[in-house]
Amino acid sequence: MISGSVERFYSGKASGEVTVREGSLTRILGPRPGPSGEEPRPFTWGRDESGAAQLAFALLADALCDDAEATRLHQNFRHRVIANFPDRWTITRTRILAHVQIMKYRSGRQASTGQVATAAPR
Repeated sequence: MISGSVERFYSGKASGEVTVREGSLTRILGPRPGPSGEEPRPFTWGRDESGAAQLAFALLADALCDDAEATRLHQNFRHRVIANFPDRWTITRTRILAHVQIMKYRSGRQASTGQVATAAPR
């Protein structure tokens, strides 16, 4: 978190409601059209697959302010984070962004060939 800025907290209840709190402001994070344009579904989390991808996409899109990046990362985030949420949970924007950095790092490392470039002898 940047010094002097207010942290954003995302909290989920067993009912499927997700709230966003930033300073003294609170709002509901609602389902939105999915990354493929599908109809919004109610949020779910844990091992339930039906609304977990929807929640992953909505959290990432809100935290990143970038739907395209959220689209690229939401399935990985769903498996990495959303699948482990208990009935009631809270996650900060800072934590979401840390997961994004880890996912990007790991995907870059996995995309490489694993070969180390060496200089040709002179």
